[in-house]
Amino acid sequence: MKKSTLRVAFAAVAVPAAITGAAPAADAVELAPYAHQLDTDVAATEAEVGAAVDALGLAAE
Repeated sequence: MKKSTLRVAFAAVAVPAAITGAAPAADAVELAPYAHQLDTDVAATEAEVGAAVDALGLAAE
């Protein structure tokens, strides 16, 4: 997994927490764009890992 992917995933979590002050009362509307970006980043990371596993010729059982 690339370090840049991990940095993006970390930033997707850390930045919204810093902006909202990690307040549990933050509205879902405020957090929705960050959640969507995090979901996109996780899906991309899973695809990269899956491609690497496929390239190695390994199969999930």
